[in-house]
Amino acid sequence: MNLLAFATLLLLCAALGLSLSVRRSAWRDVHVAWPYCTRKPLASPHQVLYQRLVAALPGHIVMFQVPVVGVLGVKRVIDSEVWNKRIRHLHFDFVICTEDASVLAVIELDDKTGNEKVRAEWIKERACTSAGVQMIRWQAKALPDQAAIQQAVGELETQYAQGLGANPCWWPPMSSAGGNSPIP
Repeated sequence: MNLLAFATLLLLCAALGLSLSVRRSAWRDVHVAWPYCTRKPLASPHQVLYQRLVAALPGHIVMFQVPVVGVLGVKRVIDSEVWNKRIRHLHFDFVICTEDASVLAVIELDDKTGNEKVRAEWIKERACTSAGVQMIRWQAKALPDQAAIQQAVGELETQYAQGLGANPCWWPPMSSAGGNSPIP
């Protein structure tokens, strides 16, 4: 009986292994349909805000769902990879740039709650503060109109024109001996 059970188990393992092998190589087969489909990149409140941003900010570049690492870099420090890992999986809802593609501000639309969301927002906020990037937060249930958008971005443009803009990565390396501990 043990031999029969062992043979059955061996056949099941072989069948499972063959099935996984076929499944793994299926993407290479030109005759196998891939399971991709389109989806809307913006949820409803994000679509509304995007249209308002574009209308309110002519002459600006408005981008959405931008990876944080596409906007913020890490100065040359000994453990720069650790700092990059901290922000690698995060995205900004919107990024507003000047005509020369300099970052003017990032916009976060607060629409969800939860511990992971709170931690991610805290990391983005700390990273933006460190880089000198202004972060604007708006509630999804109370989206600003075009006038409010123009006022908020207009104030940031004044600061930017006065040289109070972002902290570029080409600055000299930071000293690793500092009093501030990295975020948990």
